[in-house]
Amino acid sequence: MDAPVEDSDIKLQKVSADLISEFDSRLPLFLFRRQRGGGTSKKVRRQVTSREADKIIAGCLDPFQELPQLLDPHLSKWISLLSSAFISSLTLAATSPHSFIPNDDNDTNHEKEALVIPLTQAISKIIYTLCKIRGEKVVVRFLGNEVSWLEPLLSFTEKGPRTKTWEERYVGLLWLSHLLFAPFDLATISSNNYEDAEDEDEEKDKTVVEGLDLQWEKLPGITVRVLPLAIQYLASPGKERDAAKALLVRLALRRDMQELGVLDAMVRWALKALRQKEGKTPYHYIGVLSFLAGVLTSSADTSDMDPYLVMVFHAVHGAAENAQESVMMSALARKAVIKVIRAVAVLFLRGNKDLYEDVVGLGLVETTIGFLLDCLGDNDTPVRFAASKALSIIALRLEQYMASQVVEAVLEGLNKNVLKDRKTPGKKDLSAVNPLEWHGLMLTLSHLLYRRSPPADQLTDIVQALITGLSFERRALSGGSSGTNVRDAACFGIWAMARRYTTKELLAVPTESMIVGAHSPGSSVLQITATELVAAACLDPAGNIRRGSSAALQELIGRHPDTVTEGIWVVQTVDYHAVALRARALQDVALGVAKLSPRYGEAILDALLGWRGVGDVDAASRRAVGASFGALTAELALTTPDPLRRLQQSVSLTRDALKSLQARQVEERHGLLICIAGVLDGFPSVVGGQADYKDGSLLSFVNSSADVVVEILSDCNSKTYRRPELVAEGASRLIVSAAPVLQAAMSTSGVPNSPTTIRSGPELMEENAGEITQLVKALGERQGAVKEFVKLTRTYLAKWLLTQEPDLITPAADAALTMLIFSDDSKREEIVKEWAGIVRHRPTSSRIATWGGHFSALAMSYSIASTLQTSQIKKLICDAFIDRWNTDPYTDVHVAVLQSLTRSNTKSGLLRDNTDILLPLIAEGLDDYTTTAQGDVGSMVRFQAIRATKALWAESPSGPLVEGLILRILRLAAEKLDRVRAEAQVALSLVLKTELAAPFLQTTFSSTPYFTFLLSLPSKLLDSISSSALFTNPQEWLCPLLAGYVSSADTGNEELVIATRSALLSHCLSSPVVALDIVTALASNLRTHQKNDRVLVPTLEVLRFLFDMSIVASGGIDWKKLCLLVQKAAYKTGNVRKLEACIGVYGGVVLQGEGEGREEAKKRLGALMVHPWPRVRNAVVDQLWRVYSSGSEGDAGKREKLLETDWGAANKGAVQGLIKELGLVSMAGA
Repeated sequence: MDAPVEDSDIKLQKVSADLISEFDSRLPLFLFRRQRGGGTSKKVRRQVTSREADKIIAGCLDPFQELPQLLDPHLSKWISLLSSAFISSLTLAATSPHSFIPNDDNDTNHEKEALVIPLTQAISKIIYTLCKIRGEKVVVRFLGNEVSWLEPLLSFTEKGPRTKTWEERYVGLLWLSHLLFAPFDLATISSNNYEDAEDEDEEKDKTVVEGLDLQWEKLPGITVRVLPLAIQYLASPGKERDAAKALLVRLALRRDMQELGVLDAMVRWALKALRQKEGKTPYHYIGVLSFLAGVLTSSADTSDMDPYLVMVFHAVHGAAENAQESVMMSALARKAVIKVIRAVAVLFLRGNKDLYEDVVGLGLVETTIGFLLDCLGDNDTPVRFAASKALSIIALRLEQYMASQVVEAVLEGLNKNVLKDRKTPGKKDLSAVNPLEWHGLMLTLSHLLYRRSPPADQLTDIVQALITGLSFERRALSGGSSGTNVRDAACFGIWAMARRYTTKELLAVPTESMIVGAHSPGSSVLQITATELVAAACLDPAGNIRRGSSAALQELIGRHPDTVTEGIWVVQTVDYHAVALRARALQDVALGVAKLSPRYGEAILDALLGWRGVGDVDAASRRAVGASFGALTAELALTTPDPLRRLQQSVSLTRDALKSLQARQVEERHGLLICIAGVLDGFPSVVGGQADYKDGSLLSFVNSSADVVVEILSDCNSKTYRRPELVAEGASRLIVSAAPVLQAAMSTSGVPNSPTTIRSGPELMEENAGEITQLVKALGERQGAVKEFVKLTRTYLAKWLLTQEPDLITPAADAALTMLIFSDDSKREEIVKEWAGIVRHRPTSSRIATWGGHFSALAMSYSIASTLQTSQIKKLICDAFIDRWNTDPYTDVHVAVLQSLTRSNTKSGLLRDNTDILLPLIAEGLDDYTTTAQGDVGSMVRFQAIRATKALWAESPSGPLVEGLILRILRLAAEKLDRVRAEAQVALSLVLKTELAAPFLQTTFSSTPYFTFLLSLPSKLLDSISSSALFTNPQEWLCPLLAGYVSSADTGNEELVIATRSALLSHCLSSPVVALDIVTALASNLRTHQKNDRVLVPTLEVLRFLFDMSIVASGGIDWKKLCLLVQKAAYKTGNVRKLEACIGVYGGVVLQGEGEGREEAKKRLGALMVHPWPRVRNAVVDQLWRVYSSGSEGDAGKREKLLETDWGAANKGAVQGLIKELGLVSMAGA
């Protein structure tokens, strides 16, 4: 299990200081130019690269979305710097004639715009990211508030969508809304008011909004410009709408604007705009409604909107009630409607006046509550959230008796369509309820509790509803869950109840109707709630519910001390971080809390048999459920006077649950089978590993459990289920777990010399061959239930060892070994020979798959080979694997063989005892590069071969086992596939010096330090390996290493290519001798892999890269031989990429080579100049341009000649003429 420190929020806390420091250092360099001569003045940049902006956002800011509050101490400094740079950029753009303005008619400008962006756009993206992370209400406070910035920002925002991105428009509008807090009348700070127009033409150009009845000539110039701008973006589908709404609200509520009638005109315009019109998008109505909601909410402490309340309510509610399509078709619009209606109701209820004296207000509030109750079942979650919050806010302002009626309406809704469970008395059947409505109702109840609206006498029904909601689940036909929201709301409700109500009030709540299942009579409501929270925190499939339950439990126990059994210890065990991983919560946390008190263990066991346990849709979770069920049963059994009786009750309970299942309930059957296996696994720990065969409880448990196992196996053999592989896996695990019961059954039946030490089935599977052999010899003759068990298991395995299911292969192989342990000697040998025959022979039909199960079973049977009468049985097993490997070319078969050998090595010793025979198989697997239409399928074989190598080296990291494989592992440790490279890194660490192994594993396998380590490997290996002949000559190990290295340096992803080339360049620059060794090894690979383009082309590209970097000295290299090797590579090839790489190498030889090699390279370039493909000729011209531009071959006339013609389209005569003029010798072929 992962430790709690691996949680993402804790990891973020650890690296947050580094991220903040990096942003601090990069931001000034990003915004301002570096001054020459060390000057202190800052000059703002005009443009920045888009990639740099994206990196600073994605690398430094985006990680803080998990914990945004970590940015709070730094926001003031950052936003101040960003805002000053933004204004400086605006000033620079206004005064400079060379402003960056993209041209829509120029494709080149579009490409430039994608690479280089204006600084204002980059700053807007950063500010928007901060708003997204921390919230715009927090960020906007730190924006500059200089009044002089208002008009430049307004001019910037007015430039429209053609030249500004949506981030720029959003930031501009948001910033303007902040600047409108200026305490001066807008008329005094406007540079050009409406009445200042010099002539009639200018007055006609003034923008007037349709339907907005204002005396425009009396308005300040800023108002005249802001109103059309904000209203234009109020209908935007993007974030500009929110900023435009804030700007309009801020403008309309200014005192000077109200005196000029702006507020009245805006409200009346908004009500007119709600009427359905053609050509209006839903975003238009969303914007208008959000404006109304904003105005009403912002005026909550004033009487500014009182004259319009009834008018606004009837207009908005009428649009909603009439199902006006333009308004109600959008969830955002419905949410805005709820906000408007809520704000109107709150304003009516202001001042705590008696509603019965205000008939209009009473009717309006009652209508609002009814409308909100109807919205609780809306299909969209944001609407339900808004409705529930609105109901709680309104209820808080109502009289107590009226608020109680709201609570009763919510509780009645939760009881609608709730049936009684026929199987379990006292439990509710929620199959008929609407999960969406339940979410809205549960959320409303939680909000009411958070504001302490319900009186204490209603807590009985409320707590019962919350506990029911905590285990609520509904699944769609597709299998998706629709109950998570309900459980989340229930967690919030319990947290709010624990926070708002006193201990005395909660302890007074009667609990008679809540005592169901594992709850003991007399338990308080706090204890019952805590127990349910523990079960939810340990078992819920959703991580946020587990953590929410843990948080609610902590609040409950912390607020009400000494009311919950082992309260403090429970909080420490069911920790917020401990329950983050479900497997850890199911096993470690559940077992830990069960040890504190049996009541928690009983509640968890009861829940494990429900949808949160055996009914989970995830197979891996059901496996963890089975292990948890067995561990909890064993722990609870030890607290009772008769532990074995408790185990027997659990087996009977799960068997009865199995019998009650329908044939289609395969997932539940799978989970219950694993639960029974878990109980049987706990049997040895309950008896302390030593069996007293005279104990009556032991005899009863063993006999009944053996009968249950036989009964289940008979059912599995006789029936066919919908997903048979799940039933087969569960039955296989049950067979393995039945081993201690079968051992005890044979011992109690009078078999002499029976061992008294009992091990669980999984522990027995992990024993070495000697221990298993000793057990087999001590068991004696098989009788009764054991014999029937072996018979059924053999019939069962005959079908399921043919499986290709990955999750079934290992359990089926373990079940096969268990069957062999309890089989008679004669049957055992017969079975092993049968499996060996199946493995050896390739099936004639492609529909029959004999890899997987039989391979693993045969490898596991090596553990008991010494118990068989035939002395050659071990050789028979090895020969079967070798024959199948040699005759069957399928990669799936080779993968299965290697998997079987690797898994059985630590148990049966098959691979360890037969390395001389099986080592060639591993070596061949390490060299498997089979490629099909599916891609590099050989990588799966290489991956498993590396694991087999790890298994061998872990036991003997020296000698022939290492020398025969290390060069192959070294090659794979540098190849381009991440999965293979990571596994090879682990294998390579086994043969490193002890002090270097751990640092090497901590190095990322795609980093520059990792590849630098590989290039200087011999000094870091164990002395016994580094002194061998493989590492005394650099070429012996460099050639295999570079054969894999070049694939990463050429065809890997971008980051991998950069890391490998950087490491290789640094290594070559460290010494001329090292560079010569590298080039020599690459040239050797050209000769060795002439017919292997997988290695040949990347090798040519890396050679070309080294020549381009000019790190190759002229001495020590046979340049002519190198050219001949490159010529062979290019001979009659249709691979254009290979030809281009060869041309690049020729160019490098001409520039850096000498003597005959240089002349040979020129000849080859001349020969390729007449190649029929234009792309090849163009590549030759590029290299010739480099040659004639260099100091040694500089010739201005020849360079100009290359520029005169398009040589890709030139005819043959022109090309021949160029060759003669340049002095190149044309050859017939490439």
